[in-house]
Amino acid sequence: MDDFKTMLRTVWGAGDYATLSDHIADVGERLVGRVGVEPGMDVLDVACGTGNAAIPAARAGARVTGLDLTPQLLEAGRRKAAAAEVEVEFVEGDAESLPFADDSFDAVLSTFGHMFAPRHRETADELARVCRAGGVIGLCTWTPEGSVGDTFRAAFAYQPPPPPYASPPLLWGEEGYVRETFADAATSFEFERHVTTIEWESVEGWADYFMDRFPPFVAAQQSLGERFADFRADIVAVWKQWNEASDGRLRLPQEYLLSLIRL
Repeated sequence: MDDFKTMLRTVWGAGDYATLSDHIADVGERLVGRVGVEPGMDVLDVACGTGNAAIPAARAGARVTGLDLTPQLLEAGRRKAAAAEVEVEFVEGDAESLPFADDSFDAVLSTFGHMFAPRHRETADELARVCRAGGVIGLCTWTPEGSVGDTFRAAFAYQPPPPPYASPPLLWGEEGYVRETFADAATSFEFERHVTTIEWESVEGWADYFMDRFPPFVAAQQSLGERFADFRADIVAVWKQWNEASDGRLRLPQEYLLSLIRL
């Protein structure tokens, strides 16, 4: 377990996720709005990355803590929060073992980061534990049916199998799975499907930009050696299949599931 967490920390410390996360900033903004974050609320952003949900929650007037496993992402989040002139307490920690007391927060959020914690049940239990009765857990997760789901499957084909205790990240993008995972804690569920779209001058141009910055793909380039050319070709083929533009540009729709779990 410790070796796998160390690997995750190392992988997500590579590349330049701080820059890439700007291209999906609308997801965090939407989640904060749908959760109904208000001034004076205590809010936790789990696996916060560089603060895509934490920063808009702070801008809405909440007292916000952002937690992530990766020090490099936390440091980038601090810089972004300072630039946005908001206060967020960024804390290094594990989504499967949150360093907070029971009932500490009015809302617990995560935009995609929680997906990568290997043990889903432990993660869900921790999110529910630190959320107060009457509070809400708000999650955004890529769907298995969307372009990101296809991209993940193409990438996973080149990676060694995960340890047996690690559940597939894309399960979080299924409504039934979220219901089952939080069945013991939730009083109600709401689900919405949304799309965030990448627009670029070309598929190949986006591939150049993305491959040099997305941490797991930077790590793949280092580990695959000559096979990375095939890896890249398979990813580009997925994006070409999903491309909605017909003028040589890229318009890539990325579907995600927004889940509101009320306690």
